Amino acid sequence: MEEGSTQPLTQHEGIPGSVRCEVNGLVYPFFFLTKGSKADSIETRTKRRVGEETIEAVWRVTPHPACGRPGPLAHRVHRAVEQLVTERGLPIENPIEFSIHNLCRRMGMKAGGTEYRKVREALIAIRGTQVESKGMFYAKNLARYVDQVFSLYERIIFTGERLHDGSLAEKNLLYLGSWYLASLNARYVKPLDYHYYLGLRTPIARRLYELLGVKFYRVAERAYPLIRYRYSTLCRLLPVMRHGYHSRMRQQLGPAHEELLRSGFLAEARNAPVPYRSDWYIYYRAGHKALAEIDTVNRAKKRRARAGHGANSSGLRSGRHDVAG
Repeated sequence: MEEGSTQPLTQHEGIPGSVRCEVNGLVYPFFFLTKGSKADSIETRTKRRVGEETIEAVWRVTPHPACGRPGPLAHRVHRAVEQLVTERGLPIENPIEFSIHNLCRRMGMKAGGTEYRKVREALIAIRGTQVESKGMFYAKNLARYVDQVFSLYERIIFTGERLHDGSLAEKNLLYLGSWYLASLNARYVKPLDYHYYLGLRTPIARRLYELLGVKFYRVAERAYPLIRYRYSTLCRLLPVMRHGYHSRMRQQLGPAHEELLRSGFLAEARNAPVPYRSDWYIYYRAGHKALAEIDTVNRAKKRRARAGHGANSSGLRSGRHDVAG
């Protein structure tokens, strides 16, 4: 059974069905999805044109050794936090009151002592993890990529801990990092079907749902909505361990592909060798569910535009995050 999934709930009663996720956090990796990996950081690079110059953009994620690495459970915890923020609406202001019991409910978990401890540790791991962006984090409020070092969570105060004024906190309080908070308030978000997300059984399937859900915007209006990654690139973006044998690659990605194909998010997932390289191209074709989600977002954007709130208030534009590889 997956980490943190003890005593799962079979229904999503009372859990809202949508979550607005910050787009940089969907496109770039933050959580360590491979069990047993000894990697102490995540890094992905890409080439980007800035005027007449080509730069190497870098995204690097480094956990604090005392806090541990944010893994599959932390991935789900963070989405539950975003679901809580979605429910409360904009503008988002620090601090955000929360309970671990409520986060467990939002993840479809029963909250016992073990689950409580694991969720608390996951929050601390997210807080202790640092992101370094060199031309990778897109700040929509500034309309440019930025070079910054930041954390998703600036501070967490648990019940009973001391506040700045010396008093004891009566509730759990979460302070979102300033860059992440500004991105959410600038509506640089992509809605996810939260019930669908919770129903996916593997961490790789959930991560592919996030990543491809953004990437399919570029091709949604084409007759054959297909995107392509190199396997080596995909391993950095998920992130997962890269294997050198085709059979191991299929074993690694196959269960996630089957989930996404069976549920209609993907219409096709296939691979082909990269000529003269120890690598594979992986082709993904958007399924009816992926296209329906995009259509829902586009219709909402048109309604907001008619109401005078701006056509791009969802933050999603087709060409910003290019498919690498």
